[in-house]
Amino acid sequence: MSYPHRIAAGGIIFKGDFILLVGYHEEKDGKVYLVGPGGALLDNENIIQAIIRETKEETGIIVKPKRVIIIEDLISSNYKELNICKMIKLWMICDYIDGEVQKTKDAEIEGIIEVGWYTRRQLANRKVFPSILLQHEWDEIKKESWQMEILSSRII
Repeated sequence: MSYPHRIAAGGIIFKGDFILLVGYHEEKDGKVYLVGPGGALLDNENIIQAIIRETKEETGIIVKPKRVIIIEDLISSNYKELNICKMIKLWMICDYIDGEVQKTKDAEIEGIIEVGWYTRRQLANRKVFPSILLQHEWDEIKKESWQMEILSSRII
């Protein structure tokens, strides 16, 4: 079976011992899951531009993407306009540049119900994406020597 394709980008943004995440309601169980800010590329932008735009739209934070650290291969039914789609999401580690975290109008429209800086301890017993954020030490992920990971395919 052939699905429409979607390219998406997300930012992994650390500020000291905190990480920037946004929260959505899980449709299946109603719980909140947290994910790095990001979304689909517009026709006129590249990965870096998409991460900068999406992070600003969803959190009010200005970032500078540095390098790709994760590639996700997803099959998604979350996008009503596409029904089901095959999505590739590139995650880049980003430098925090400026701004105060806020729940923006764009975030509300997108269904984001939570926006904030989180410590690793605050994420205990929470569902977080991309999953490697809870599987690896953050200091390792931040290093220039970090080897990009390609995550196993999953359905969202």
